[in-house]
Amino acid sequence: MVFKCIVNGNLIESKTGRVYEVRNPANTKEIVGRVPLLSGEEVEQAIVSAHRAFKEWSTTPPAKRAEIIKKGVEIARKKLEEIARLLTLENGKTLKEAKEEVKASLDSIEYFAEGALRILGETYPTNSENRLSIVVKQPVGVVSAIVPWNYPLLLLAWKIGPALTTGCTVVAKPAHVTPLSTLKMAECFLEAGLPAGVLNIVTGDAREIGKVLLTHPLIAKIAFTGSTNTGRMIMKEAADTVKRLTLELGGNCPLVVFEDADLKEAVKGAVRRAFRNAGQVCNAINRIYVHRSIYKDFLDLFLEETKKIRVGNGLREDVDMGPLTTEEGWKRVKEYVEEAVAKGAKILYGGKKPEGEEYEKGYFFEPTILVDTDHSMKVVKEEVFGPTAPVMTFDTFDEAIEKANDTNYGLVAYVYTKDLGKALRASLLIESGTVGVNNVSGGEYPYPYGGWKQSGFGVENSHHVFDEYLNIKHIRIDF
Repeated sequence: MVFKCIVNGNLIESKTGRVYEVRNPANTKEIVGRVPLLSGEEVEQAIVSAHRAFKEWSTTPPAKRAEIIKKGVEIARKKLEEIARLLTLENGKTLKEAKEEVKASLDSIEYFAEGALRILGETYPTNSENRLSIVVKQPVGVVSAIVPWNYPLLLLAWKIGPALTTGCTVVAKPAHVTPLSTLKMAECFLEAGLPAGVLNIVTGDAREIGKVLLTHPLIAKIAFTGSTNTGRMIMKEAADTVKRLTLELGGNCPLVVFEDADLKEAVKGAVRRAFRNAGQVCNAINRIYVHRSIYKDFLDLFLEETKKIRVGNGLREDVDMGPLTTEEGWKRVKEYVEEAVAKGAKILYGGKKPEGEEYEKGYFFEPTILVDTDHSMKVVKEEVFGPTAPVMTFDTFDEAIEKANDTNYGLVAYVYTKDLGKALRASLLIESGTVGVNNVSGGEYPYPYGGWKQSGFGVENSHHVFDEYLNIKHIRIDF
């Protein structure tokens, strides 16, 4: 099936006729769809159309904008099953997780739309009875939204939701391996009456069209989720035209389990957040620190629960974890595990591709528990983006905090303890944008989400996100 890009309200193919084949990571011989490989010139046309649409959309009453956006959400909800199936086919995650992502994405967009009437200005007192100072907020302009493949719908929603609500127009680029569900969902907003040019979805080779999306003078803001290395490159490219940036970058998130933790709950959280979506989550648990006094008990239970994870094609109802999405990702996980073993780590469970005919054609990797690991190993110090869980010990509170903070990243951290004082101290001392205490819910739409250190800057989600897409203007009037 050939999908089409969305430019200026139209469904288009590339003028060159070039297409990219999207393959099923559970069976790489299966082509699940084809998308256009747009040229840089065609992407520029999308940017120009977004710029033209900005004047009308930005002056459309907020309530009307919200009405159109929410109608798009309503239409998409009726196609949830279809969109979720496409997501599983292109990404590999289980159909259950895909349905959850579609629902969460639409819930997020609806939440943002409902905030349209709560974007408020201010008035300031002045030193004269004949003077008035007011502050208004106005949309920044055209937004370039660049979305990764691990949560293509949710991370798109986190960008287009606040952008469209505030009156910005958007040119969005999904990852080349997961564009199908994005295109299908975006069509729902066209059907809802979103004006031409307000939301454009372009696909193509990042090397060819990426620079246009980062440097074009009509782009006012870039919203990006992806690796820290790519984030650095985007900052450099955007510098010449001083674009606004929101960057949600690498994770390398720690889990700290104190001696008084509820062990069953801690293990439940570890299994969920280390292996969900095959570990391909920005807020996945990358490293686990357990108090020495409960280390063996934790490991025994962690191993027991990890062994229950069923790996396979995400379309199967009995599967808990699908394949990795890309060959590059599979090779990286394999390399990091092998490097750790070469440095003295031991594989307690997993560590390889599962055996069996059903796994031969896909990017499958077993959920993997490693012990005897340390911070010299890539599997500990880097964002693996795979189903690996190195487990280490600590003896004191200070040591746990030091180890948790021994990273260039600061996106999310997790702490398990029954001691409220310890929980609060740890939460304040850990250098991270989000801390989950006795839970692993690291990123949900009502709450602010953003990184510290080299995990990026800017906020997604919550009411704070609107300011990322608004300019503040002070108007001083003498009368």
